[in-house]
Amino acid sequence: MLAAVIALTLASSSAVSDTPPAADAAQQAAVQAWQRAAAIGPQHRQLHWFKGRWKEHIQMWMEPGQPPRIEQGVAEVRPVLGGRFMEMRHRGQFMGKPMQGLGYSGYDNLSGRYTDIWMDDGSTEIFVSHGDYDAASKTWTYRGQMRDPAQPGALIPVRQVVRITGPRSYVFEWYETRAGQESKTMQIDYTRL
Repeated sequence: MLAAVIALTLASSSAVSDTPPAADAAQQAAVQAWQRAAAIGPQHRQLHWFKGRWKEHIQMWMEPGQPPRIEQGVAEVRPVLGGRFMEMRHRGQFMGKPMQGLGYSGYDNLSGRYTDIWMDDGSTEIFVSHGDYDAASKTWTYRGQMRDPAQPGALIPVRQVVRITGPRSYVFEWYETRAGQESKTMQIDYTRL
């Protein structure tokens, strides 16, 4: 076994010495670019604030002008993949039935934007949105599009707002644009447990 390791080491060192210096510099630059893309920075650590267990108070406006439907839930958030992303696992109720959801949030070093992914057992769609952070208001604003099951082929613009409201609380708001009119269709108030 030791002989095989030594042979591989010698073979790789001789292969490296046969590589032109320009190729070495290009390879080194590529390695550094990948390292920068994978690096954990302040934006990733900032998302760690959401780590923990949260009580959810959910309001959903099913029809314009009508009072919201109220549901309760619990979310557990934890860093994954070395702290590069945050994973949220949601358990609650929707229309009197149990509901589960799974989401991932992170910061993309390459695009310079935040990305949010959501999926739940109420749909087979994976919802993806991209956004930015405003430090003055402690607010992330994401935008994406979802497909309308009632209108095949129709895409609904969605705006999501995540705002820290206190040391142990934050709010999530979901806005949909239909027929050119944006309206809030969901709000979740989170309180740290």
